[in-house]
Amino acid sequence: MKETNLELEKCGTVTVSVYKDTSSNRPIFEINSDSEEVLPVSYVIEDTLYLY
Repeated sequence: MKETNLELEKCGTVTVSVYKDTSSNRPIFEINSDSEEVLPVSYVIEDTLYLY
């Protein structure tokens, strides 16, 4: 395996909070992004969780 040195810079955080609807017992997801750079990632997470 080839080793590479990466220089990384944090570009944002995506946070997923999970709640439960007490009447239906279904999960509710809240997704927050702290920068526009990571919005595409949050959209993928949102679409995936929608299938749950």
